[in-house]
Amino acid sequence: MIPYNKNLNKIKTYIPGKSSNNSKKKGIKLSSNESAIEFSSSTKKTIQNLKINFSKYPDPNCNILRKKIAKIHNIHSNNIIFGNGSDEIFFLIAYCYLNKGLEGIYSKYGFLIYPIAINAAGGKCIVSDEKNFTANVDDIIKRSTKNTRVCFIANPNNPTGTYINKKEIKRLRENLPKKCLLIIDSAYSEYVVKNDYSDSLNYAKTRNDIIVTHTFSKIYGLSALRLGWAYCPKNIAITLNKIRPAFNINSYAQLIGKNILDDKDFIKRSIAHNTFWNKWLSDEFKKLGFKVIES
Repeated sequence: MIPYNKNLNKIKTYIPGKSSNNSKKKGIKLSSNESAIEFSSSTKKTIQNLKINFSKYPDPNCNILRKKIAKIHNIHSNNIIFGNGSDEIFFLIAYCYLNKGLEGIYSKYGFLIYPIAINAAGGKCIVSDEKNFTANVDDIIKRSTKNTRVCFIANPNNPTGTYINKKEIKRLRENLPKKCLLIIDSAYSEYVVKNDYSDSLNYAKTRNDIIVTHTFSKIYGLSALRLGWAYCPKNIAITLNKIRPAFNINSYAQLIGKNILDDKDFIKRSIAHNTFWNKWLSDEFKKLGFKVIES
């Protein structure tokens, strides 16, 4: 056999949630948190009428979508980096900021891609204990060392559904090592309606050591297109772009992503749908005797 990176022996292959139903009834797959909401008729029509020249490469800089996101979030376009889903961005971060002897930290029930990215880059995984299925800021701080270079926090977290509030995010950042990059995975941020929560984008604007990632897979219902983006300090965006595949976002994803941002009604219905069924499922599970963590 041709020798390969032995650090890969530490990786357990990520297995996406399955949906197997042997009965004639149609199954509903909840494990991957895919959207159940249909686009509006106007959005459907727009998508159907999109014209793409398949012989041409996509815009490597996603300029149209980039400008749209920058305007919506009041950020400079140079602070944005795109990924083939948020997953690719996590790998880019790990490859750029980790190697042998350096550490990446994440919470015990965090997204399973984090340890895969850390190990793939040759880094050492540090797992922080959680408290009531919630990221434990004190434990993360305690386990961080001078070798800790990245800290991944999914907020709210997948799969537990819990989050840490704005004050805790700030406390975490201020007590992490100065050379540690804090990555806040905000894939589910749009669903949170609590006043003490934030996707941390505004806080990230005030610092040079925070990355905030977002995805079109959840609230926007575009899981099939694999489209994610991140806000980064400008120097970090330049670094990540050095190894980002040149045409990692296809033309179709760029165009649909731009158009779905205009469908405000779709977002409202998605939030309402999630809020209703979150409570309904929780109540029904409790009736069956299960302990349910508030999501």
